[in-house]
Amino acid sequence: MTKPYNILLALALIAAAGTAAAGPISCPGTAATTDREFTLNTSVTATCLATGVGNINGNDDDVNDLGYITLDKSDDNISGLAPFNWLTITGSGTTSGTFSFVPPAGYDTFVIAFKSGEGILDPDWAAFELPAGVFSGSWSISGNQALSHANLYGRHTSVVPEPATLALLGLGLAGLGFRRRKKV
Repeated sequence: MTKPYNILLALALIAAAGTAAAGPISCPGTAATTDREFTLNTSVTATCLATGVGNINGNDDDVNDLGYITLDKSDDNISGLAPFNWLTITGSGTTSGTFSFVPPAGYDTFVIAFKSGEGILDPDWAAFELPAGVFSGSWSISGNQALSHANLYGRHTSVVPEPATLALLGLGLAGLGFRRRKKV
């Protein structure tokens, strides 16, 4: 026989799991007061992907080295794969604001990176991998150095490799040819 409090406990755990999926995440997430914290708040909690010192400009940088392609940069109209202002940032030049972007076709994994000033606190930048379907949120930076710029990166994760596509096309054409020959 199941006791009523076991059922209530199970329901409470299920409810807590559903609500734990949303909220802010800090990067690097340390307790040291000498660190700068970048915080991202989205409808589903993002992941702190990487942090670093120095600049992150979207041109062969640390996030590119992880396999992501630079799609857009908030402070110019020339950086990125196709700089069509996909990324919108509010609060540039301050320590908090919002971000949003229209996901470009062909990409299904996105990273947003925020860059602040150098020399006072570390890290100078933080990159967050966004959960599937999350294209907006709010951001903040601890300390007194403001946002310099943000970069949007993307990755193709469900693309069929070209040789496999050609092989499938060849098999399909061969099958059609075989079927046509059989009818004659």
